[in-house]
Amino acid sequence: MTQPVAHAPSNPMEALGLLDPQTAADLDVLTRMAALVTGAPRAFVTLADTDRVWHLPSATEAPRAGRREETYCSAALAAEDDVLVAADVRHDERTRAIAARLSGSSQTVAYAGALLRDDKGSKLGTLCVTDTVPHPLTDDQVQLLRGLARQVMHVISLRKTQKELTEALEKMTRLATTDELTGLLNRRAFFEHARQLGKLVQRQSGAMSLVVVDIDHFKRVNDTHGHAAGDAVLAEVARRLGGALRESDVIGRIGGEEFAIALPFTALDRALALMEKLRQAVRRQPVTFDNEAIGISVSVGVAQIDAEATDISATLRRADEALYQAKAAGRDLVMAA
Repeated sequence: MTQPVAHAPSNPMEALGLLDPQTAADLDVLTRMAALVTGAPRAFVTLADTDRVWHLPSATEAPRAGRREETYCSAALAAEDDVLVAADVRHDERTRAIAARLSGSSQTVAYAGALLRDDKGSKLGTLCVTDTVPHPLTDDQVQLLRGLARQVMHVISLRKTQKELTEALEKMTRLATTDELTGLLNRRAFFEHARQLGKLVQRQSGAMSLVVVDIDHFKRVNDTHGHAAGDAVLAEVARRLGGALRESDVIGRIGGEEFAIALPFTALDRALALMEKLRQAVRRQPVTFDNEAIGISVSVGVAQIDAEATDISATLRRADEALYQAKAAGRDLVMAA
């Protein structure tokens, strides 16, 4: 029974992590060896998806794709054996129809393709050699081509594993530094980013302000509309806060409904003006959840880091004190420490 072909996403090379110079260099070595041991003038590696066959990039060729039915690789993928050898594609029953379709557009006369299989036995593609004249292979050459195909698969498996490890590490880093609900930095990551910004600003004798933002009457939202609505409000406020900030600013969620912002190279007066625009951006329109409009506003406290100080925690405490002054004064206000 013929093994099923493994169908990758739109670009299997990208999905397997193969679009890098080191992979191209490693595959160049193996394809040159395939050409050498078979005596064929051309060798290359392909991967197949549902409709196309992708030629992997080399040091001299860019990646490219062709229609699957117009490649001899499709015949190798359909074959029972691990290696398909067509000494003359025009007269081999397995390749004759493809040769007829490619007549006039291809100089390939001889083709041999060794299958690339993953650990589950699925067919991913081929290691191929071609010639412009009839070219049979000896049993030893077939065995060597099969062995080189296994080495190609080792390279592909290694790159796939490296890609998966990199993606797993990036995911772990995101989970360790990002608030899952809002997508903002979590408390620990915010403090680390703010400290680094503070050092940078201090080295350049600049000003820096820190901000604490709290959603007004958030408990009332949860009690009235439910916690799902509360989550929706948190996510939307985070989006509006982030959208109102500059690219250089840093924002994080540091508590239940509390956010912190670091404004580098920003003195207190400028920070107050920026936060007033931010306050207005948040309250401009209600959050809609389950066809209900939930009005929202925020109270904001702002403090500037002392010129001689780098203590982020102490400055945030001062901003927090200003926040409580804003709440005591009626909420929906921006106040300075």
